[in-house]
Amino acid sequence: MDCAGFADWLDQGMPEATAVAAHAHAAACVRCAAALERARVIDAALARYAATAPAGFTGRVMESVARARLTRLAAWVEPDLLPWWVRAAAEPATALSLGLGALVAWQYPLLARLVATASQALAGPAVADFLQRLAAPRFTLDLALLADPYVVAGFVLAGLPLAWWAGLAVYHWSGDPRPVGAARR
Repeated sequence: MDCAGFADWLDQGMPEATAVAAHAHAAACVRCAAALERARVIDAALARYAATAPAGFTGRVMESVARARLTRLAAWVEPDLLPWWVRAAAEPATALSLGLGALVAWQYPLLARLVATASQALAGPAVADFLQRLAAPRFTLDLALLADPYVVAGFVLAGLPLAWWAGLAVYHWSGDPRPVGAARR
Protein backbone atom coordinates (compact mmCIF):
# COMPACT_ATOMS: atom_id res chain seq x y z
CA MET A 1 0.00 0.00 0.00
CA ASP A 2 1.27 3.50 -0.83
CA CYS A 3 0.41 6.91 0.71
CA ALA A 4 -2.52 7.50 -1.66
CA GLY A 5 -3.96 4.08 -0.83
CA PHE A 6 -3.53 4.80 2.88
CA ALA A 7 -5.37 8.12 2.52
CA ASP A 8 -8.20 6.29 0.73
CA TRP A 9 -8.30 3.75 3.55
CA LEU A 10 -8.69 6.55 6.10
CA ASP A 11 -11.40 8.24 4.00
CA GLN A 12 -13.33 4.96 3.78
CA GLY A 13 -13.52 4.73 7.58
CA MET A 14 -10.58 2.36 8.11
CA PRO A 15 -12.20 -0.88 6.89
CA GLU A 16 -10.97 -4.08 8.54
CA ALA A 17 -10.41 -5.85 5.21
CA THR A 18 -7.30 -3.78 4.44
CA ALA A 19 -6.33 -2.76 7.98
CA VAL A 20 -3.24 -5.03 8.14
CA ALA A 21 -1.72 -3.53 4.99
CA ALA A 22 -2.56 0.02 6.15
CA HIS A 23 -0.98 -0.49 9.57
CA ALA A 24 2.13 -1.99 7.95
CA HIS A 25 2.43 1.07 5.69
CA ALA A 26 1.87 3.46 8.65
CA ALA A 27 4.67 1.71 10.56
CA ALA A 28 7.09 2.47 7.72
CA CYS A 29 5.84 6.00 6.78
CA VAL A 30 6.08 8.86 9.28
CA ARG A 31 3.52 11.04 7.47
CA CYS A 32 0.90 8.28 7.31
CA ALA A 33 1.56 7.32 10.96
CA ALA A 34 0.81 10.92 11.97
CA ALA A 35 -2.39 10.88 9.85
CA LEU A 36 -3.46 7.63 11.54
CA GLU A 37 -2.84 9.14 15.00
CA ARG A 38 -4.91 12.25 14.09
CA ALA A 39 -7.74 10.03 12.84
CA ARG A 40 -7.71 8.07 16.10
CA VAL A 41 -7.81 11.30 18.16
CA ILE A 42 -10.78 12.55 16.11
CA ASP A 43 -12.62 9.22 16.45
CA ALA A 44 -12.05 9.24 20.24
CA ALA A 45 -13.36 12.82 20.51
CA LEU A 46 -16.45 12.00 18.50
CA ALA A 47 -17.12 8.90 20.59
CA ARG A 48 -16.82 10.92 23.80
CA TYR A 49 -19.37 13.53 22.72
CA ALA A 50 -21.82 11.26 20.92
CA ALA A 51 -25.29 11.57 22.38
CA THR A 52 -28.64 10.03 21.70
CA ALA A 53 -31.42 12.11 20.23
CA PRO A 54 -34.00 13.55 22.64
CA ALA A 55 -37.32 11.77 22.97
CA GLY A 56 -39.62 12.48 20.03
CA PHE A 57 -36.89 14.15 17.97
CA THR A 58 -37.22 11.78 15.01
CA GLY A 59 -40.99 12.18 14.91
CA ARG A 60 -40.76 15.99 14.98
CA VAL A 61 -38.19 16.01 12.17
CA MET A 62 -40.27 13.67 10.01
CA GLU A 63 -43.43 15.77 10.60
CA SER A 64 -41.48 18.86 9.55
CA VAL A 65 -40.31 17.10 6.38
CA ALA A 66 -43.88 16.01 5.59
CA ARG A 67 -45.20 19.58 6.11
CA ALA A 68 -42.49 20.97 3.84
CA ARG A 69 -43.39 18.42 1.15
CA LEU A 70 -47.11 19.26 1.41
CA THR A 71 -46.28 22.96 1.13
CA ARG A 72 -44.35 22.26 -2.08
CA LEU A 73 -47.25 20.17 -3.42
CA ALA A 74 -49.74 22.90 -2.49
CA ALA A 75 -47.92 25.27 -4.83
CA TRP A 76 -48.98 23.05 -7.73
CA VAL A 77 -52.56 22.72 -6.57
CA GLU A 78 -53.29 26.22 -5.29
CA PRO A 79 -53.11 28.60 -8.25
CA ASP A 80 -52.28 31.67 -6.16
CA LEU A 81 -48.95 30.14 -5.21
CA LEU A 82 -47.95 29.57 -8.84
CA PRO A 83 -45.97 32.14 -10.84
CA TRP A 84 -48.00 34.27 -13.25
CA TRP A 85 -46.60 32.57 -16.35
CA VAL A 86 -47.70 29.11 -15.12
CA ARG A 87 -51.21 30.40 -14.38
CA ALA A 88 -51.32 32.00 -17.83
CA ALA A 89 -50.16 28.80 -19.53
CA ALA A 90 -52.93 26.85 -17.79
CA GLU A 91 -55.71 29.06 -19.11
CA PRO A 92 -57.97 27.52 -21.79
CA ALA A 93 -57.49 30.64 -23.92
CA THR A 94 -53.75 29.92 -23.99
CA ALA A 95 -54.35 26.38 -25.22
CA LEU A 96 -56.77 27.64 -27.85
CA SER A 97 -54.42 30.34 -29.07
CA LEU A 98 -51.50 27.89 -29.20
CA GLY A 99 -53.62 25.45 -31.19
CA LEU A 100 -54.76 28.13 -33.60
CA GLY A 101 -51.25 29.52 -33.90
CA ALA A 102 -49.94 26.05 -34.71
CA LEU A 103 -52.69 25.56 -37.27
CA VAL A 104 -51.88 28.88 -38.94
CA ALA A 105 -48.14 28.16 -38.93
CA TRP A 106 -48.48 24.65 -40.36
CA GLN A 107 -51.40 25.22 -42.72
CA TYR A 108 -50.62 28.72 -43.96
CA PRO A 109 -50.83 27.85 -47.70
CA LEU A 110 -54.13 26.05 -47.19
CA LEU A 111 -55.55 28.93 -45.15
CA ALA A 112 -54.37 31.47 -47.75
CA ARG A 113 -56.19 29.50 -50.46
CA LEU A 114 -59.26 29.34 -48.22
CA VAL A 115 -59.27 33.13 -47.80
CA ALA A 116 -58.82 33.65 -51.54
CA THR A 117 -61.64 31.24 -52.30
CA ALA A 118 -63.88 32.89 -49.72
CA SER A 119 -63.26 36.35 -51.15
CA GLN A 120 -64.06 35.10 -54.67
CA ALA A 121 -67.22 33.42 -53.41
CA LEU A 122 -68.40 36.58 -51.70
CA ALA A 123 -67.72 38.66 -54.80
CA GLY A 124 -69.83 36.68 -57.26
CA PRO A 125 -73.07 34.81 -57.83
CA ALA A 126 -71.76 31.90 -55.78
CA VAL A 127 -73.00 33.71 -52.66
CA ALA A 128 -76.60 33.13 -53.68
CA ASP A 129 -75.91 29.44 -54.21
CA PHE A 130 -74.18 29.32 -50.83
CA LEU A 131 -77.14 30.94 -49.10
CA GLN A 132 -79.49 28.42 -50.73
CA ARG A 133 -77.36 25.61 -49.38
CA LEU A 134 -77.59 27.14 -45.93
CA ALA A 135 -81.39 27.29 -46.18
CA ALA A 136 -81.54 23.53 -46.70
CA PRO A 137 -78.76 22.25 -44.47
CA ARG A 138 -77.36 18.81 -44.93
CA PHE A 139 -75.02 18.13 -42.09
CA THR A 140 -72.42 15.62 -43.04
CA LEU A 141 -69.32 15.08 -41.02
CA ASP A 142 -66.18 14.72 -43.11
CA LEU A 143 -63.84 12.59 -41.00
CA ALA A 144 -61.20 12.56 -43.72
CA LEU A 145 -60.00 15.84 -42.26
CA LEU A 146 -58.88 13.96 -39.14
CA ALA A 147 -56.54 11.82 -41.25
CA ASP A 148 -54.41 14.88 -42.00
CA PRO A 149 -51.31 14.74 -39.78
CA TYR A 150 -51.24 18.53 -39.41
CA VAL A 151 -54.76 18.56 -37.99
CA VAL A 152 -53.89 15.73 -35.60
CA ALA A 153 -50.75 17.59 -34.50
CA GLY A 154 -52.83 20.74 -33.93
CA PHE A 155 -55.28 18.80 -31.75
CA VAL A 156 -52.40 17.26 -29.81
CA LEU A 157 -50.82 20.66 -29.21
CA ALA A 158 -54.13 22.14 -28.15
CA GLY A 159 -54.71 19.24 -25.73
CA LEU A 160 -51.29 19.33 -24.04
CA PRO A 161 -52.19 21.86 -21.30
CA LEU A 162 -55.41 20.00 -20.55
CA ALA A 163 -53.56 16.68 -20.36
CA TRP A 164 -50.91 18.23 -18.11
CA TRP A 165 -53.43 19.60 -15.63
CA ALA A 166 -55.51 16.41 -15.67
CA GLY A 167 -52.43 14.28 -15.05
CA LEU A 168 -51.34 16.55 -12.22
CA ALA A 169 -54.80 16.38 -10.63
CA VAL A 170 -54.86 12.57 -10.85
CA TYR A 171 -51.34 12.38 -9.44
CA HIS A 172 -52.22 14.54 -6.44
CA TRP A 173 -55.53 12.78 -5.92
CA SER A 174 -54.02 9.30 -5.96
CA GLY A 175 -50.70 9.93 -4.24
CA ASP A 176 -51.61 12.24 -1.36
CA PRO A 177 -49.12 11.40 1.42
CA ARG A 178 -51.33 12.55 4.34
CA PRO A 179 -51.47 10.32 7.41
CA VAL A 180 -54.61 8.26 7.87
CA GLY A 181 -56.19 10.52 10.51
CA ALA A 182 -55.36 13.85 8.82
CA ALA A 183 -58.23 15.91 7.42
CA ARG A 184 -58.35 17.01 3.80
CA ARG A 185 -58.56 20.72 2.94
